[in-house]
Amino acid sequence: MKRNACNHSDDMSEVHTTPAGRDPGTAPPAIDEQSARTFAALRDLAGRIAPWLVDVGSWIFGGLTAVNLVVLSALITVGPVDAAIRTSTAALAAALPLNVAGIILLKLIKDVKSVGLDDLTLQAFQDAGFPDIDAYFPSPGERAVLHVRRARVALGYALGIAVISIALTVAGMTAAMWHMGRWIAIVLLAAVSASVALIAIVIAHTLPPESDREQRLKRRAADERMGSAEE
Repeated sequence: MKRNACNHSDDMSEVHTTPAGRDPGTAPPAIDEQSARTFAALRDLAGRIAPWLVDVGSWIFGGLTAVNLVVLSALITVGPVDAAIRTSTAALAAALPLNVAGIILLKLIKDVKSVGLDDLTLQAFQDAGFPDIDAYFPSPGERAVLHVRRARVALGYALGIAVISIALTVAGMTAAMWHMGRWIAIVLLAAVSASVALIAIVIAHTLPPESDREQRLKRRAADERMGSAEE
């Protein structure tokens, strides 16, 4: 009986105690490590597809700029007749410089690598006989890492600019359609929502189905999260 009591006490201590160095309720180290690896993989993926993202972003900003210029030119001839026209003009006018900034930012990302701006700058100072110029520039290996980081940061800012510009453009177009008729503005918003939903549906259907191993891994991860929450 004494031995059973000791065994029962040891089992209870294993259940109710948490690993050393970790507060109760925090994620297990395995989950934290998996999250870190996920973010690292996403950063690496963004760096590898940066040229494609630059091309897509340039196309998006170019299309937004064309829409803003066409609609603004029409609104200027109408004049500030009511609040809807004034709102539309203000929103589209605010979106236009953002589109230009996004195009310039993406152009700089592309040209810095294709032209080799860092190498050309270093060579120019070396040819001019600037003393110890190598100390002011990173090494070739560090230069490659710096370029990837620079592209990742610039793409992040470009994404934020694109989101704001798209929101302003949609708001300006909606206000302009509201001037023509409320039901036209509602139709525009419904069409925008339907387009976004259609794109999401197509992407979801083109994804590969989950394998049995992936399902088992997801169930195990969910069980680990539930276990950590109960502790």
